[in-house]
Order: sequence, then structure tokens, then C-alpha cells
Amino acid sequence: MRTLLSVLLSFCSFLAVAFDIDSNFTQHNPLPYSYTLDDSNNLKQLLEKPITWNKSHQDALNLGKSDKPLWIKIPLTNQSVSDIDLLLSIDNILLDKVTAYIATQDASIITLALGDALPLVKRPIKHEAQLVPIKLLAQQHAVIYLNIEHHGALNAPLSLWHPIEYIKYKSKFNLIYGIFAGFIIALALMHLALFSFTKKRYFLFATAFISVIWLLNIHLYGFSYRYLYGNWQWLQQYAQPLLIFLSSTVLLPLLQPYITVKPALKLFALPKTVILACFVFLLLTLSLLPLNLSVATSYTLSFLIITSLLLLFIAQWLLFKRKTPGFIVMFTFILLALGHQISYELGFISGSQLSTPVSYFCYFIVSLILSFTLVRQFIRERDLEVEAQQAKLAQSQAQDALLNEKLKLQEQTQADLEALVDERTFELQVTLRELEDKNRELEQMNIEDPLTKIKNRRYFDKRLQMEVRRSRREQSTLSVIMLDIDHFKNINDTHGHLSGDKAICAVADIIKSHLQRPSDEVFRYGGEEFVMLLPNTELEGAQKIAEQIRSTVDAFQLKLDKAIVNLTLSAGVYSAVAIDPKSPHTYTDLADKALYEAKQQGRNQVRIYQP
Repeated sequence: MRTLLSVLLSFCSFLAVAFDIDSNFTQHNPLPYSYTLDDSNNLKQLLEKPITWNKSHQDALNLGKSDKPLWIKIPLTNQSVSDIDLLLSIDNILLDKVTAYIATQDASIITLALGDALPLVKRPIKHEAQLVPIKLLAQQHAVIYLNIEHHGALNAPLSLWHPIEYIKYKSKFNLIYGIFAGFIIALALMHLALFSFTKKRYFLFATAFISVIWLLNIHLYGFSYRYLYGNWQWLQQYAQPLLIFLSSTVLLPLLQPYITVKPALKLFALPKTVILACFVFLLLTLSLLPLNLSVATSYTLSFLIITSLLLLFIAQWLLFKRKTPGFIVMFTFILLALGHQISYELGFISGSQLSTPVSYFCYFIVSLILSFTLVRQFIRERDLEVEAQQAKLAQSQAQDALLNEKLKLQEQTQADLEALVDERTFELQVTLRELEDKNRELEQMNIEDPLTKIKNRRYFDKRLQMEVRRSRREQSTLSVIMLDIDHFKNINDTHGHLSGDKAICAVADIIKSHLQRPSDEVFRYGGEEFVMLLPNTELEGAQKIAEQIRSTVDAFQLKLDKAIVNLTLSAGVYSAVAIDPKSPHTYTDLADKALYEAKQQGRNQVRIYQP
């Protein structure tokens, strides 16, 4: 009840100064309104306080930077007998937060939220401008309260429109600004095409610079927030400092070739490094502190001032050296655009930013001058290249006389080289033969057991595969004998490993002495275990050889340093014609089973595998 009473009292007190609207209304600018600075969070808190409202005596309200939010009161009266739809335009699209309260005489309040801190889809009207839709009923009084919070200067130009008239106005506005934007982006594409054909880096930098200032323009006039990143309000708030830093970063490499004095070149190279570092630092700062708008504004204004002074210094230097008048004109327009932005951010200039095309026009002229200057530079470089090619052609003609002598020297050098190649080829052949001998020695070491000097298990696996295939092909019997020294662990534990190695070598020599044919061969299978491969040997012959080896080992006495050791041997025999050449391990598995049976039956004996 208290809020409603406050609203009614507000209506009564300001009814005399209300702005009257009839059915023939089209647009009105500026509006009569009152304002105050107050830190109330909402309209209810504001109306509960004794507020002193100040009447505006200027076309556009410009209060500079303030720590308190701005409250604006606009009383309206519909004197016609029909309802009227209106659009209240706040012609500063960069305001951070705007809250509109529409209080009608029936004590109802409509709340609408606008501003850059709000996604575009949540605005009451999805438009680049800050628009508040108002519907005045016939013979109705209404009061519009605007709560504006902004990190910079409080510049809030207001205008009231009939929707149809506003559409007409924006259509003309978008057409004019769209033509400028189209020309700028066409220039950027032209430089990109020139870079693709010529591979000149300054065309690429020009493409980047013109693209960045195109983005800066459409950002300053709200088009980027409407068409590019309407749901990314963070970029809408911080795009201006980022784009200004980025545009300077890509512009300075275009200017560096024109500074020829070394001290000036050093001074010129320093700001580019500082700008790049500041751009990275600003990007990280804004990413880590997404709500620190005051810091971003300070960065922007500081950098605008530094950039203006730097460009002024470069322009005076080039004017003193009488070089590139195009760049001097371009710097003048850049300074004009930067000065306009600084003045607007600091509150020196007020009014509608949308209807002030200073930045747009200046950056358009800058793009044209930059394009013209770079094309002239390319033509001049091409002429210099043609002259250089002609000079090289003359030099090549003068050098033709020396070419024959060089050819003769080359022929003599080639003959000497061929002789040297023949000599090196002979040396290489000798080296290759020596390498083959070494390879054979290594191959022999690879297949031979270093302790017993008989073949190792790796070579046994290859031989077994070959002999199994031969047995399958020729249908001949292949015999395998597995032999193992009995109680070998006791020898190692009692007499030491060196004595064990002597025992293994002695048994290996005994087994090797019983080989009767060149195709028969003995291998060290592992540890104290040996295997004999007897191609084309029947079971009786294999058993006989195994028994002879066993009896020889049984009768052998191994003489050590302090003892004499008697050795015994167990053996397992398997003989068969190969059936499956892909399973050679069958022979070793079955012979090993026979060896295991000999071990189980008391050792020092020969067993034959029987299924």
C-alpha cells in the first residue's frame, strides 16, 4: 500500500509537467525529464525516500562519471481517445545496465531490463539500440523511471518515437551505415586477394587492420551485438579495448619500413612490443576479472591517449622527412576518431552516438587512404623489381663470356671427381667384404652356445622346423632325444657353479662324440638339458645312440680341484614321421614327456615315448 501511495503521489506532483501525446504523435527529441543520483536498488526503495528531482535543461543529459546510479523520471499523458504504442530510445548503446519501470495510474508497474550486461535475447526488443516499449491507454497517465548504471560517463540522450517512424529512421540509418561497412569489408577482402596473389605481408597486415576497425565500427554502433555475439555480453563490454589494442598491433608493422633512422627505429620498435604485451595482459586481466569494467575503461583511455601521441609523433616525423603524405592524412583521421572516442568516454561530448558518424566516417577514410598507399607502394616495388631484373639480365649477358671457362674447369673437376669416386668405390668394396666376414662371425656367435661351443636353442628351433618339413615331404622318420644331467643342482650347491659349468661342458663333449652322421647334431636346450636331432633315423637307432651316451656318461668321472664327481644322465626318445609341419614342438614335447618318465623311474636310464 505504501508503494502504491508513493506512485500516486508521484503522479499528482508531476502531472503538471507531463509530456502530452496525441494520436498524431511521430517523434520527439529531446524529452522533458527529471533526474537524480541515488543508490537505490529498485523503484520501491527510491519512492520510499524523500528524493529531490532535478529538471534537465539540456538536450542530452551528460553528468560525467559518477559512483551512484542515475535515475530519470519521464511523465507521459495520452490525451487521445485511442491507445498509443511508443518506443523510448536511450541513444547510448554502450550503457552497461538499464532498468526501466513503467508506472501507470492504476498503480501497476512494468519492469524491463536492458544494457550491455544483458544478453540480446533477454532485451524487450532485440535491437542494437536501448529501446523501451511503452503502451499508453486512452486518457492514461504514466511515469517511466530509468535506472542507469555505467562504468564510464553517464551520457543518456533520450528520444520518444512512434514505432513506424522509428522503423523509417532506422532503415535510412542502417542503409547509410551498411554502405560504409560494405565498402570497408570490401577493402579488407581486396587486400586479402592481393596478398594471395603477391605474397606481400603488408597486404596481410592491411587486411587484419581493416577487418579490426570494421569490427570496431560495428561494435561502436551496436551491429556486432545484434548480429554477431548477442549472447556473449562479456565481449560486448570489453570489445572496444581489445579491438583498439589489436588494431594498433597490426598497424605498426605497416609503418615500420618508413622509419629509416636507427634511433627513431629503436624508439618506434619499443611501442609495438609494449602494445603487444599490454594486449596480452589486458586479455588475461579481462578473462580473470570479467566484472572489472573500471579497469578496462582505464586501460582503454590510457591506451587511446598513448596511441594518439605516438601517431602524432610518427606523422610529424614523416612530414619532416617528406615521405608518404597518404600516411600523414591517415594519421590525422585516426587522431580525429580517437579524439572523438576519448571525448565521448570522458563525457566531454554528449548526445546520441548512433546519429554521430564521426568514427565511422574517419575509419572509412583511413581504410581508403591505407589501400591507396599500399597499392602505390606495391606498384613502386614492382617497378623496382623490373629494373633490378633488367640489371640482372645485363649482368648475365656480361657473364656469358666467363661461362665457357667455368665449363672447362667443371669438366676437369668432374674427371678428377670420377677418379676419386672409383678409388672410393674400391675402398668401399674392400670394406664390404670385411663387413661380410664380420657378419659371418657374428652369425656363428649368434647360433653357438658360448659355454659348450655347440649350437644353442635358437638355432635348434630353426633346424627342427626344417627337419619336420623334410620328414613330412620325404616321409622319413625323424628322431629327437632329450637329455638331462641327473642331480645337477647338487653339483652346483656342493662344488660351485664353475664345477657345474665343467660338468655341462664334459657332457656336451661326450654327446658330440657320439654323432655318427653330418646331419646329426646336438644342441644345448637350456641349463643342464641337451637335445639331439637325428634326421632319417628309426626309433631303434635313436634308442641305441641314447643308451650309448648314457652308459658313457655313467662311466665318466669328472675330476675337479678337490673331488671326483660321478655323473649320470637321463634321456627321452621320440621318433615319428612328421604329420603336421606347423607343429614342430610336438617332437620336443613328447621327447620331454619320455625324459620326465625316465626321471620318475629313478634316473640314469633311457625311456621311449609310447602313446
